[in-house]
Amino acid sequence: MKKIKLFNRDGADLRLVQKQLKEIEPYITEWELQVDKKHEYVLEFCRYIGDNLSEPEAIDPSGGPMISLGDEFENKYKIVKINSVKSIWISERNNN
Repeated sequence: MKKIKLFNRDGADLRLVQKQLKEIEPYITEWELQVDKKHEYVLEFCRYIGDNLSEPEAIDPSGGPMISLGDEFENKYKIVKINSVKSIWISERNNN
């Protein structure tokens, strides 16, 4: 499983973890936010941002980082859809 480590001001071990290798669309897979047990509140107090909360434009876990549509990580991964903290679609080509 692939992982992307994220900085969190609360000191949480926050990361995006690929849920499965099966592609949703070409080059796009589903990921989820995971956190260590000591800092579970980071996801419990996550804000959803956008006009339509069934399709948020961004999510902001307690202590950050805010994750928005179009954000890129490691010059390789790009957020293309946010369903929830458990379902974030990421393109593995930053030109999609």
